[in-house]
Amino acid sequence: MNVEKIDYIWAIVSFITVGVTYHFGYLLYGLLGIYVLMAGVFVYHILKVKKRIKNSIAVYGRVVDYHTEKGTHKHYYPILRYETEDGVEISSAYTIADSEQKYDIGDEEMICYDPEDELFFYFADREAELTANYYRYIIFGGIFALFVLIAIFAY
Repeated sequence: MNVEKIDYIWAIVSFITVGVTYHFGYLLYGLLGIYVLMAGVFVYHILKVKKRIKNSIAVYGRVVDYHTEKGTHKHYYPILRYETEDGVEISSAYTIADSEQKYDIGDEEMICYDPEDELFFYFADREAELTANYYRYIIFGGIFALFVLIAIFAY
């Protein structure tokens, strides 16, 4: 997930909103405003990802290795090698981590890549992963926003 200019703007506006609404005694309204901004930014990201999916090209890629990261849990990012329709050979790591190695080295999998950014690809049967977190954040944020609304009307 790339951080874009809109994400920085959202963060700055959120900090300003918290400060101003707290100063004037309307913090709960500020929190609702931040949620609305967050939901708007996430909808923007969802639409952008769906556009990338719509314009993607399907090819077979071979799993050549895994990039691993250790934190509280070990994360695996499969590295695939595939050829674009222009004949350029690309090696790229999947952007979404797995808790286990889902593919064996040497497996050929159907992937889709973005011709405008040939390093970006997703597994053809896993495209929902690209937007799942945005939807989760919108839903959980909506639940929080609902509690804030209840607090506003109860107060």
